Amino acid sequence: MTRVLIVDDQPDFRCQLRQMLTLAGLVVVGEAGDIAEAELLAQQEQPDMAIVDVVMPNVNGLDGTRRLKSLLPQLKVILVSAYLDRAHVFRSAAREAGAETFVPKDELDLELLRTWNQ
Repeated sequence: MTRVLIVDDQPDFRCQLRQMLTLAGLVVVGEAGDIAEAELLAQQEQPDMAIVDVVMPNVNGLDGTRRLKSLLPQLKVILVSAYLDRAHVFRSAAREAGAETFVPKDELDLELLRTWNQ
C-alpha cells in the first residue's frame, strides 16, 4: 500500500483529501500544515508519496518539494493548487522542482487517486 503525507495549510482540505485517499486504498501517514512540519513527518514516517499544495505560508510547495526530495530522494511528490488560472505555469514549475506532476485540486477524484496506489 502506498503511504502518503498530506501537506496543505488548509485543515478542511487535508481532512477531505484524507477521506478520498483512504477510499482510494492509500494509507495517510500524516498531515502537515507547512513544509517545516512536513520535513519532520517525512523523516519519521518515510512516506512513499507526498501531496503538497503549491501556495503555502513561509516556504511554498515548489521549494518544499526540493527540500522533501533532498530528505527522501525516492519520495514521489504530487503538487496541487486551487489556482486553476496558473495551472500551466505550475505544471512546468512542478517538473523543474522534481515533482512527478501537478494536479488542480478540483481534478482530484477517486479514479485518479486509485492510479497512485499502483
